Amino acid sequence: MSNQHNEQAFENIMQEVEQLDRENMIEDDVQSIARAYGLHEDDDRDEILFHIAERLYEQEVHVDKHLP
Repeated sequence: MSNQHNEQAFENIMQEVEQLDRENMIEDDVQSIARAYGLHEDDDRDEILFHIAERLYEQEVHVDKHLP
């Protein structure tokens, strides 16, 4: 994948994560990341959401590499 494609794919995932956060659909993930990295759920929310998006992106890239 090209760098531009990677950046767009990550941006799309980040937008989805932000929407899920607004809908309170990922609170368990937020709490888990906050504990794992010693972050504050509210004060460090952007960083937590970034970690969640990064994890999802890595999972997607890993799956894409194994598709025919």
